[in-house]
Amino acid sequence: MTADPYARIAEWYDLLLNPVLDGVRRTVAHVCRAEGLLRVLDACCGTGRQCAVLRGAGVACVGADLSPAMLGAARASPRSLPLLRADARVLPFADGSFDAVVLSLALHEMPEATGNAALAEALRVAPRVLLADYRLAERNLDLPAALFVHLPERLAGAEHYRNFRGFMARGGVEGLAHRAGLTVIRRERLFGGAGALLLAERNSRTA
Repeated sequence: MTADPYARIAEWYDLLLNPVLDGVRRTVAHVCRAEGLLRVLDACCGTGRQCAVLRGAGVACVGADLSPAMLGAARASPRSLPLLRADARVLPFADGSFDAVVLSLALHEMPEATGNAALAEALRVAPRVLLADYRLAERNLDLPAALFVHLPERLAGAEHYRNFRGFMARGGVEGLAHRAGLTVIRRERLFGGAGALLLAERNSRTA
């Protein structure tokens, strides 16, 4: 069995990253409420904090993750959340079980084929996806933030950084949505322009 890449960091993940990621989580919850997405799956839920933020906003959320360590951290927290261990490429849910699937800062960590499979599976269990991830800088004001994100991605390890660089070379989150034939319904800036939250659905011509 492959070693859990989050075994060492899971216990400290929220403490280290909540100050950075909670803004993203609130934006995801705001978009869900505004767009009437009230049954949501967080397909790479980690410690479950996004689910907790969604449920606090009145959105029913189920969390799924492949990492036993991250799920262990989630279950050790005071939050009582519906969580299960599952591979984002093979979700144990029927077609159309949710209004939307959240894939937050997960796809850039994956090899291209794995990310494509996770996105396809998300679109099987829900008609819409919320993709929060890195994007290419579009203007000079975006460049400092876009350059800064290389530091934490490099510190995450050689394989992680290699996948991140490949993801960015293919156009980041917006390039991914374009290649998948998705129609972007709503776009929100994240991380000072270094990231974006895309609410997207399959283009009817490619469905």
